[in-house]
Amino acid sequence: MKKLIKCVIVLVILAGVMLFTCPEEERHIEKMTQEIVKSSQEDNEDAGFLESLGNAIAGTISEAVVKVYVKSQLKVDNYYVLNVGKMYYDGEKRVVTIGAFNHVFCLVKAYDLLDEIEQ
Repeated sequence: MKKLIKCVIVLVILAGVMLFTCPEEERHIEKMTQEIVKSSQEDNEDAGFLESLGNAIAGTISEAVVKVYVKSQLKVDNYYVLNVGKMYYDGEKRVVTIGAFNHVFCLVKAYDLLDEIEQ
């Protein structure tokens, strides 16, 4: 009986911590934007100085555009102890992010989402 009570207390404490550390919707948008922009910039690593400067300026502009796109497409469902971000991906609505313990985890390869955006 004491083990059951201890287990229930631990679960209640864990649920309380998760409740107060559940990330906001904006964190999901930022994470997806960062992942997509980062994957698009990985292709340009062998560039010279001027090309790198141009890519940095274009990256800043593209980040703003990607953020607007992600904000319009991402829907975050809040389950109080965690939240789930969903987007249309490969023609169906899929879970792309999970937020818990004040952190957002990306579940899909951003490179695939970049291909989806370009279509």
